[in-house]
Amino acid sequence: MNSNSTQLRFAFLLFLFFLNLGMSGVYAQETNRQISGTVKDSKTGETIPGAGVKLKGTSNGTSTDADGKFVLRVPATGILEITYIGFDKQEVTLTSNNVYNIGISENSQTLESVVVVGYGTMKKKDLTGSIVQIIPDKIANENPKTVQDILRGTPGLSVGYDASAKGGGSMQLRGQRSVYNEGGHNDPLIVLDGMVFYGELSEINPDDIGQIDVLKDASAAAIYGSRAASGVIIITTKKGKQGKPVINVSSNIGTTVKSEYREVFGPEAYMQYREDWYKKDTYGINPATGNYEAYRSASTVARPGLYDNPNNLARYGVSIEQWRAYTTNVAGESDASIYAKRLTLNEGGILNDYLAGNTFDWYEHTFRTGFNKDFNASLSGASDKMNYYMSMGYLENEGAVKYNNYKAIRSNLKLEGKVNSWLEIGANVNFQNRSDGDL
Repeated sequence: MNSNSTQLRFAFLLFLFFLNLGMSGVYAQETNRQISGTVKDSKTGETIPGAGVKLKGTSNGTSTDADGKFVLRVPATGILEITYIGFDKQEVTLTSNNVYNIGISENSQTLESVVVVGYGTMKKKDLTGSIVQIIPDKIANENPKTVQDILRGTPGLSVGYDASAKGGGSMQLRGQRSVYNEGGHNDPLIVLDGMVFYGELSEINPDDIGQIDVLKDASAAAIYGSRAASGVIIITTKKGKQGKPVINVSSNIGTTVKSEYREVFGPEAYMQYREDWYKKDTYGINPATGNYEAYRSASTVARPGLYDNPNNLARYGVSIEQWRAYTTNVAGESDASIYAKRLTLNEGGILNDYLAGNTFDWYEHTFRTGFNKDFNASLSGASDKMNYYMSMGYLENEGAVKYNNYKAIRSNLKLEGKVNSWLEIGANVNFQNRSDGDL
């Protein structure tokens, strides 16, 4: 009895051993190789971090790292499922290859654009705050000269206008929040590539901007604190894209003229204006004709043509001697001097300039047709371990006012590189040499 029990126990343990050995062999056959690969956006070529890579019908899966790469142990046959929010699911049949470069396409029904907020990026549908996104490339045909030109027309954002050669203008989100306005107290906070920007917007080349996100409500203050009480404008500059290096060159030439103001008076028109000014108080009813005429007031009814140019006295039937006798004049004084003094044109050297025929056209000596030139060139690209964007721009503007000139040389260098699995380096350098554009 005891001998039989011992034999049965031994046989049962032997059975379990071979069963376990067989299952181990099956499992080893099912996951007997390691594959790797990269998941990219099939349209842009950009790698996609956080994409799900799973063996279909199993729980065996992983996610792509920050560079869109993955490593997974799989059997000899099977189907990989690649999923990512906002993209269509992609299925890839396993072959004998150990490296897979997989492209997935964005879902055409996806409504969510990726926007930048203070703590990263989010889909628009996940945001509860008010935000507006501007893509400068979509308005490139308008040739914006400044960052303010890109933002002009944004809902809720008031952008002022600066007519100088430098351009630009003040900005306010949803009006002025405080009566104190010194030092840009009511200006929105500017964030450039994740860092608070304290410089002038003229230092940023519009051609280098890839995206602008405008945070307009109180949720911005929850991210950036009290500095964001007037809203936040987040500027993200361009970076390289996967593929061959891309070279962009642009050239823009334009003109600037003064606005259509009413032209100022010339010498003759100005004297006529002074005549009309003094004659306006002399009007009254002429009893003989019943008409409303000049020189009918009590002080001028006996002196018709008092303020008129002596060349126009015939209409009043007055001789030049009668006209001169209306006032006490200097002996030998010219008619032009008498006429000018009656119109009180006797301050400083004005009378002497009038009698000498000296005139000066301030408009001609103040305004001009200014020429604007803007040249830009950029080089960008990306590989699995390097992303780069380099640009250089030269801007030369002439304002509508003479001697109002602005020149700027702007350069941007943006590098991101992966040294190894645990070390990444990057640099974002902006350089500008400019004039102040003032008179």
